[in-house]
Amino acid sequence: MFWLIWQMGLFLLIAFAGGLFAGWQIWSAKARSAEADNALAEVAKLRRENEALARRLGEAEAQLAPFEAEPVAAPAPVSVPKPKAAVKATTKTSTKKIDNDDLQVIKGLGPKAAETLKSKGVASYAQIGDWSEADIAKWDEILNARGRIVRDDWVGQAKKLS
Repeated sequence: MFWLIWQMGLFLLIAFAGGLFAGWQIWSAKARSAEADNALAEVAKLRRENEALARRLGEAEAQLAPFEAEPVAAPAPVSVPKPKAAVKATTKTSTKKIDNDDLQVIKGLGPKAAETLKSKGVASYAQIGDWSEADIAKWDEILNARGRIVRDDWVGQAKKLS
């Protein structure tokens, strides 16, 4: 018996190695299959989330449609007769156009929000300074600011700047 093992030792070693390799392949295929199943489940979950977000985006755009139809107009300037002494003291800054206000000076108001505000008709600090609670809620929804208007006190900053 010992002589048989000795003579066929190389064949037995090759058979043993082949068995180990075959077992490893079968075991790793199951592990890879589990990983693939997990990846497919994650893809399906992300797809559902994406569809839900797309649906919410569509609903939000539908809610914004009335606001886009009627842009917010700049308040008409009130002409108050001034004494002649006050007219002489007037500087160039008071004759500045409403469009020249740099809304990004307000802390928390970035370039995209400033662009959106200007495209909707809000172009001056005075306009932002005159916002009511309802206006703040409306613009918070339009800009998707998530409460930043109140947290960063845009209205207070705009009042100081105007």
